[in-house]
Amino acid sequence: MKLRRKVLSALLAAAMVMAMTACGSSGTGSASGDSAGGSGEGYRIGFTNSFNGNTYRQQMEAYAQEAADELTGTGEISEFTIVEANNDASRQVQQIENFILDGVDAIIIDPISATALTGAIQEASDAGIPCIIINDGPVESDAELCYQINFDTVDQMSTLTEYICGAIGGAGSMIELRGTAGAEFDNIAHEGVMQTLENYPDIEVVAEVYTDWTGSKAQSELASVLPTLDEVDGVVTQGGDSYATVQAFEDAGLDVPVIGGDNRGYFLKWWANEAPEDYDTISVSSNPWDGAAGVYVACDILSGEYDIPTDMTFPFAVVTKDDVQNYADIGDEEIGAPTYDRDWVRETLYTAE
Repeated sequence: MKLRRKVLSALLAAAMVMAMTACGSSGTGSASGDSAGGSGEGYRIGFTNSFNGNTYRQQMEAYAQEAADELTGTGEISEFTIVEANNDASRQVQQIENFILDGVDAIIIDPISATALTGAIQEASDAGIPCIIINDGPVESDAELCYQINFDTVDQMSTLTEYICGAIGGAGSMIELRGTAGAEFDNIAHEGVMQTLENYPDIEVVAEVYTDWTGSKAQSELASVLPTLDEVDGVVTQGGDSYATVQAFEDAGLDVPVIGGDNRGYFLKWWANEAPEDYDTISVSSNPWDGAAGVYVACDILSGEYDIPTDMTFPFAVVTKDDVQNYADIGDEEIGAPTYDRDWVRETLYTAE
């Protein structure tokens, strides 16, 4: 399914304006529809995002807002509020507690930490308010009303690494680009890479480079590392730095190896329009449409009409050489990922494994 570019561009612009407002204070802003807002019969839902300073998070918020606007139009939602914690755990706890005091019906949470929010989530559950965890979980919680929608990061990185290993013929040298040292996502992603490489004893990881998931750091670090290496056949990345890796090899006057993509627009456009003919790789990433899924799940929980598991797995997004041309004109900062609908959420996520 292709990105709805015109709609998304408008929503991203709206999300960025909302982000600037939210960053200025710990207060909230809401989007209300006439039909539901006037009657007060619709659900009131709060969304606390641990961080929205990159385009992935902004796109996630835009999808959540789009779903909320849809359900506001039908009267199912009367108020939808997004706040942002700026990577401050105590602030996110406060935001959850503020939502509880405000009497919202459900809280969607992109968590800053696996453990820091445990008490606040329990407090919400005790108050009868379901919490829906998205994107950066899982969190540690035994709360009855804690529902988690997570990605399988090990599988995501295993898929990427497996493809690259096959593309370079099962032997050769590889660079692993990592995120931030000590970060839980980096640890889990690295686990997926290592599990796959156990099956490829003839592939050597010649360098591990921490990039903090940023292109600028990836370029500078690789500029220091590449002159020390004889040859590089493949590069595994976690996200945010694939196109920077292309630039680093080109700046060094080297052939571009098989680079695992991250679905960012910069990389997908390069692959579709500028890469050597028949360039063979795969691109994967988490899917920001989980923001919309969180809204749909919240409303279905509140309706009481569905048997919803407390642990759900959201599929990561994959772009192959067969469909990369679909993203030839994607925005530089957009994430290439499929979008779904409410029926898909019910048919896919509510089927317990």
